[in-house]
Amino acid sequence: MQLDQRASKADAMLPLLLGSIVLTQIVYIAKSALEIEIASTAIWSVETLLFLAIAVLGLVAMLQRTSLAPAMAGIALGGLVNMLQVGMGLTLFAPLSNAGDAMAPVYESVVAMAFFLFFSGKLLFGFAAVVIGTHLSRHGGPVRFVGLSAIIAGVVAMLINTGGIALGMDWLYPAGATGTIATALLALALHFESRPARQTAG
Repeated sequence: MQLDQRASKADAMLPLLLGSIVLTQIVYIAKSALEIEIASTAIWSVETLLFLAIAVLGLVAMLQRTSLAPAMAGIALGGLVNMLQVGMGLTLFAPLSNAGDAMAPVYESVVAMAFFLFFSGKLLFGFAAVVIGTHLSRHGGPVRFVGLSAIIAGVVAMLINTGGIALGMDWLYPAGATGTIATALLALALHFESRPARQTAG
């Protein structure tokens, strides 16, 4: 029972953390589009902590919810990959961009690697959305609709972000948008999926 309770706590926290990531990405887009004075590093710092928590709780849920282990592994790895790409932005972008023309090729390579990880993280969250959505689609009513929506969004995010991995920055905006939608639906689907586990643990 104690292990089940730990798993249910992880299940309860993951949708909140994933939803928070969606909010930070909306804030970042609004900041860029509307030229709002918010330091990018402040948003990235919050995201680093959120992604780290997602990675840890995803691992806990993967170990305890074996029936959903592929989805939880996708969430955990997605959190880790995203934490690394945000960390690269926090620690490497400014020093390399200020280092002059001689370091420009290095800066461009670091940016390219950061966005390679960005696309990979979105792909992994899309994969998790497909797995959780497939599980929910076996039910009826609104839960089935959420599951099917998560499957569609997850598949689209996986395809577009695969294109981003292959072709780079030209796919940034569609990859980011589809990945964010898939993450939002993953959070919603995981919320619905985790309710029976929490009720059983209670």
